[in-house]
Amino acid sequence: MAILGILTDRENPEFTKADFLFWMPQFKNLEDIDTLFSNLYPIANDKIFYSIFGVDWKMAMSLCIAHYATLIGSNESTPSGSTLATIAGGGVTRGVISSASVGGFSKSYDLDKSIINEANAVWWNSTSYGAQLMALLKTKAIPSIFVVTNNPIPGAN
Repeated sequence: MAILGILTDRENPEFTKADFLFWMPQFKNLEDIDTLFSNLYPIANDKIFYSIFGVDWKMAMSLCIAHYATLIGSNESTPSGSTLATIAGGGVTRGVISSASVGGFSKSYDLDKSIINEANAVWWNSTSYGAQLMALLKTKAIPSIFVVTNNPIPGAN
């Protein structure tokens, strides 16, 4: 039996901190931008492929790095200490706020129109950058054709 499929090219072109800061200028004054970029770039490079995103690849890489950076930043504001009791508040489950009101003012969002409501998007939807990345991914054609035959294909190894 032979199974043939379209493989995703996982080789990406060069992506630099300058590319990231072009798309995410809000990070340019960050004190530890070099450490942040050097730690998050390999993660993004293993998840975001030029063969999928094409001309939007640098933006997608930047959104992925910003997503992880935002998650790290949210951990910086959680309680810290030397005992479990002092850090227990940091493990609170968070979600997307669906409505808020202050006094006579209230605001709500129809998130079904702006956030991808699929199981594989839940983690990405935890930041606005991740939600943008998932929306950008939906504009791309992802190769996923597979052919199964009963016999081996001559010349294919």
